[in-house]
Amino acid sequence: MARSAATLLLGLSLLAAPACGRKGPLVLPPGRAPLPVTGLRAVAGEGGIVLSWTNPDKEISGRPLGPLGAIEIWVFDQGLPAGGGPLSPDRIEKTARLVRKIPRREFSGLAAGAGRAAGAMTFTYRLPPAASSSAKPAFALRVLDRRGRASEFAGPVGVEVSGRDAGLDRAPLEGVS
Repeated sequence: MARSAATLLLGLSLLAAPACGRKGPLVLPPGRAPLPVTGLRAVAGEGGIVLSWTNPDKEISGRPLGPLGAIEIWVFDQGLPAGGGPLSPDRIEKTARLVRKIPRREFSGLAAGAGRAAGAMTFTYRLPPAASSSAKPAFALRVLDRRGRASEFAGPVGVEVSGRDAGLDRAPLEGVS
């Protein structure tokens, strides 16, 4: 009698198991990559185009983010590509150029002044000597954690460099190949 009850219970559990849980395609749990930066802005000013942003402090999963490993700054020299719509990471990597990959040890030089939020950063992009006086560069930015996991791109944000701004200091960027 006990054996038939156990067999019946096993059979019912095997029938009920497929009916449990959420229906539809499998959804992976949130990743461990960092969230994207927030508040990305680009402003033409004295000496170049000043980029400002705030670094994330959490992972996509909502867990606290450890120290970042690097920040990547990408530029669309000729403005945003035609066609509109959101730009996928692959499309950004194909149509933009990596201006600078800033390692963690250089973050202190980018930290914004006193009174700004933790993680607030600024970077001055100097226009290359060959840039036209009516350039419309756009910038996208992403961060990498210490294990190399990349966030989604923030941006792109554009800035119009008018004839008035043509007198910007056009010294080449350090470390740009």
